[in-house]
Amino acid sequence: MLAAVLVAALLGGGVYWYLSSRPVPEETADAYVAAWTSGDYSTLDQWATSSEASAFYTEVAENLGVESVEVTTGEAVVDGDTATVPFTATFTLSHSGTWTYDGELPLQRIDGQWKVDFSPAVLHPELGPGQTLARTNAWGERGRVRAADGTPVDTSDVSGSIQMIVGEVGPATAEDAAELGPAYQEGDPVGKSGIQRSQQDRLAGTPTTVIHVVDQGAPPEGEPEDAAVVGTIEGSPGQDVTLSIDMAVQQAAVDAVIGQRKATALVAVRPSTGEVLAVANVPGGFNRALEGQYAPGSTFKIVSYDALLDAGMGMDATLDCAETVTVGGWPFKNAGDAAYGEQSVTEAFATSCNTALISEVVHRLDGGSLTAAAERYGFNRDLSLGVPALTPSFPTPDSDTLLAAASIGQGQILTSPLHMATIPAAVADGHWRPPVLVTDPAPAGLPDPVPVPAAEQLRTLMRAVVTDGTAKNVGFSGDVHGKTGTAEYGEYVEDEEMSAHGWFVGFEGDVAFAVLVEDGGSGAKAAAPVARRFLEGL
Repeated sequence: MLAAVLVAALLGGGVYWYLSSRPVPEETADAYVAAWTSGDYSTLDQWATSSEASAFYTEVAENLGVESVEVTTGEAVVDGDTATVPFTATFTLSHSGTWTYDGELPLQRIDGQWKVDFSPAVLHPELGPGQTLARTNAWGERGRVRAADGTPVDTSDVSGSIQMIVGEVGPATAEDAAELGPAYQEGDPVGKSGIQRSQQDRLAGTPTTVIHVVDQGAPPEGEPEDAAVVGTIEGSPGQDVTLSIDMAVQQAAVDAVIGQRKATALVAVRPSTGEVLAVANVPGGFNRALEGQYAPGSTFKIVSYDALLDAGMGMDATLDCAETVTVGGWPFKNAGDAAYGEQSVTEAFATSCNTALISEVVHRLDGGSLTAAAERYGFNRDLSLGVPALTPSFPTPDSDTLLAAASIGQGQILTSPLHMATIPAAVADGHWRPPVLVTDPAPAGLPDPVPVPAAEQLRTLMRAVVTDGTAKNVGFSGDVHGKTGTAEYGEYVEDEEMSAHGWFVGFEGDVAFAVLVEDGGSGAKAAAPVARRFLEGL
């Protein structure tokens, strides 16, 4: 009798274990939903009665531009070997918003395992065999691009330089639509260049999106008249984008360069913020102010003197401005073969003596220390302006000869007028800041301003250029600080004068600027007068 009771107890326990551990429909529903919400559509088939589930969910996601899915499930209702699990799904669609609907997962128990009984209706209850979901979009009014004072600058009557920055809007090509996603069709207005392109999402806003049932394999070009609409997401008009451009400063820049016979670029920035105030180019067609690639010439001496002061050279040091100095077998000389003999630091900077600077550089600096100084002023840094702009580069000099050449702004250095305007701005403010073109939406992730410990001494040096140095006879009025530059380019031929671009960079008050004249030769004669006209226009 005891044995019979023990056998019955064991059998009872086995039945309980089997009943408590066998699969339940909620487990399959949870696994199916997890694959759906994670976007891992390839694993859906193992939880479904059909191998078509993964391809179907992938098609719908591509048609609608699904960015994410959230699904919550309710309690399963079981009826023998069938069950249903209710769910609520919320789709987030690209360039649109969220769409929420209710549905049901039907399940079958096959060979002891629960499977989702797949058909298109599993994804949405309105779908029948051979049907899928697609979207159409109706775009609202596009936002405007405005100057700092609110003036629209996305018009044809602004200067060509501003038009190049703002960019163009045109009908989307097939390639554009494929890149931007299902919210776009061929012919929709999209930004093609400049701010119109980089700020496309903000300027375009979000479309009113209609989700409807269509036959599989044939998403509509437009909303079919007889398509069943299963959801609508209301759109919003585009928002304006505000640039830092100051229209008064811009006009002064345009007036300063108009009439130039040689290609000229002028950029102005606000030292206290880094905001770009003006950009002007002549002739038009190429934004050399932002994208041009030039050696900085002697304007780079601002950086070199900063490095020397950081390395311990005092402002009371005596320098030797010899006619030539040879470094690594390479002779360096001064403009016009000048030789001034003994000079103070201020005199050597003001007269832009190459030999005095080079002698100090090869004595006090190396490639690493000059590179570190250059990088404090934004070299080797992507300027991330929102429009195409040159990344200024300063390769580390690997010989004394290259070190000497780099210190006077020659060698392998490349910069642009935009970037060079940030260097006097750094001296004016005491901090180097990256240039900022878009102020609304506010730029995110800007690096911290980089301190310029020698800013006060550099201001003294730059003021002397205007009062007693290479820019003395330009005719500046007011408290202008600057640096002239002559940047040679082309192939070196012994005993032949090389072609050169003319530079002038500087600041007055809270406006810093850079002027470049291609093939202008002397910065004092070609670029500085443009800067003077610009400042007078303010």
